Amino acid sequence: MDAFQLQGHDLDSLRRVELPEPRPGPGEVRIRVAAASVNYRDYALATGRYQPELPRPFVPLSDGVGRIDALGEGVDNFALGERVIGHYTTKWIDGPFRSANHASKLGGPLDGWLARQIVLPASAIARAPEFLDDAAASTLPVSGLTAWAALQRMALPTGASVLVQGTGSVSLMALQLAVARGLDVIATTGDAGKAEWLRSLGARAVIDYKQRPDLSAAVRELTDGRGVDGIVDVVGGPQFLDLLNAAADNAHIAVIGFLHSMQVDGNLIGPIMARQLNIHGASVGSLRDLHAFLAEVERRRIVPIVGARFSFERGARAIASIAQQRQVGKPVVVFD
Repeated sequence: MDAFQLQGHDLDSLRRVELPEPRPGPGEVRIRVAAASVNYRDYALATGRYQPELPRPFVPLSDGVGRIDALGEGVDNFALGERVIGHYTTKWIDGPFRSANHASKLGGPLDGWLARQIVLPASAIARAPEFLDDAAASTLPVSGLTAWAALQRMALPTGASVLVQGTGSVSLMALQLAVARGLDVIATTGDAGKAEWLRSLGARAVIDYKQRPDLSAAVRELTDGRGVDGIVDVVGGPQFLDLLNAAADNAHIAVIGFLHSMQVDGNLIGPIMARQLNIHGASVGSLRDLHAFLAEVERRRIVPIVGARFSFERGARAIASIAQQRQVGKPVVVFD
């Protein structure tokens, strides 16, 4: 089977290899992959920036879609030919997150989607929305569900304000969901050319952080001095302090990413205590959550924004493209 493996801790260790054709065991299905999308996590793993302790080699990419081409013994709730997506944390079926679930993640430590076929438990897949093409459907399990889970935890009422950062896949899905739910969205970008496009997606206002480096002041100007009720943070690093100061009383901050870094130095405790802020981590959800998210996508007809498309042969290039941080939407590997 044609596949890519991450064999080390740098991009040069992404190798195209020939692996034995996988066969589904009892309770499993085999999927012929149609598309797989790239998350920042995939790039961070491939460069050794994130979880260097994970055993190598493994097949990268946590998100994908394809059609079932073989059924293991006892699988009777799916049929050959059905188009499905995989649940990234395969053993997180319901209830709150447990640290033990980390060991069941696709694209490290378990083999992921950058291969012609993948075998998954039938308990860890879901039917893909019919109205989405393969590229769009492949973005749903990780970045899509993460954005949904972040907003679910916030539980903001209609008309509440939320800040989303940039034009990556999590931020854009958060923007799309927030607009569909009737929230007042403020977006940020470092590219003035993207501001009008973000408004066309439904953002009421867009802050160019290169022109307005004092993010908290810019947010308060746009909210009559009160700050925003929710923040989706994908950047981390020193800017987290600005986010704390941009938050309204009792606001929720979903900590999702670390595009800058995981290190924050400064006064964290003061703003959190003074305004009784709610800080929570967000990274996907359970299989039950995935089904609820897919139902909302279907009901609202939300189409994820796909970025650059790559052929299978350029799979390593797709992962490397994340470093540019200039892309809009999510890079997708579309299989032939």
